[in-house]
Amino acid sequence: MLAPAGGGEPGGAGAGLVEAARRVAEELLWPAAPEVDGAERVPAGHLRALAGAGLFGLAGPGAAGRDDARLVYEALAGACGATFFVWVQHHAPVRLLAATANGGLRDRWLAALLAGDVLGGVAFAHLRRPGPPAVVAEPAAGGGWVLSGEAPWATAWGMAGLFAVAARSRDRVVFAALPAGERAGLSASPPLPLAVMHASSTVRLLLDRVAVPAGDVLDDLSFADWSARDRVVTAQPNPAAFGVAARCLRLLEEAGSPAAAPLGEEWDECRRRSYAAAPDPADDDEDVKRLVGLRAWSLELAVRAAYALVVATGGRSMTLAHPAPRLLREASFYAVQAQTPPVRAAVLERLTRRS
Repeated sequence: MLAPAGGGEPGGAGAGLVEAARRVAEELLWPAAPEVDGAERVPAGHLRALAGAGLFGLAGPGAAGRDDARLVYEALAGACGATFFVWVQHHAPVRLLAATANGGLRDRWLAALLAGDVLGGVAFAHLRRPGPPAVVAEPAAGGGWVLSGEAPWATAWGMAGLFAVAARSRDRVVFAALPAGERAGLSASPPLPLAVMHASSTVRLLLDRVAVPAGDVLDDLSFADWSARDRVVTAQPNPAAFGVAARCLRLLEEAGSPAAAPLGEEWDECRRRSYAAAPDPADDDEDVKRLVGLRAWSLELAVRAAYALVVATGGRSMTLAHPAPRLLREASFYAVQAQTPPVRAAVLERLTRRS
């Protein structure tokens, strides 16, 4: 039987965060989602509500275990995709700051990010692209780095106060903490006209010899080490996809659609197997292969659940006021977010499999 939106029951230290997330999702984010879908950026009030609920510190030391964090992700993603995506990007610089050996940088920024006084953003998806590095780091005289290139995806421009930007230096990866805002050498494109989550205010960042002193370096590691870690991260089934699917299934149930029961049973099974199988970290090729297959299943299931809602709704689903087309676009978004060749191949294999 399908669990409530967000699914499952919270437990442990993060239980209060799960309940807070579900409350904000149902009382604020879900009712406003149609308006936010067409907005230029996520409302500041949404971010304040998430901060007030303690959710900006979700990835902070000791805030919530993995199981509770998944429930928070599901609840928020199933309510408003744009708000969720802006919020979820924030946790990458939080994790980098919490783990950095640069104590001065951590002291400067981490508390403000955990409290929600500052929103964090990231620009590192370009590291996964084949070919020459999109952003290059050159050693600077006297220490630090000089960054040049174009980061094609930077979310929350105009909202975030600090960005974690990745660059390549031969066989190494450098993560730099860059305060937001245009200045000499750093500029942004206009917000990209996205098919979904336009309110995320996603831009291309242009860097022309931007100086990063040693005191602003979050991490400096080998590309091989980063790739090995990213291989595991991008193989993990995405709780956001389960959140979108759960919302679609709830709406199908409310509409009395016969599709709700079989899809709900599949959702239960896919989610149970995905969360039971996800090791931390995966330690061999078979673990990663199994996770990739489960991620592909979850992504494809979210799209099918949203498509079922479109079909069950009929002509009303062609109006922007109805949630079905937005949920279908959001489900499709997760099929390409953090996409890697193995995940792409696994999803396409599922989509082209003959019954």
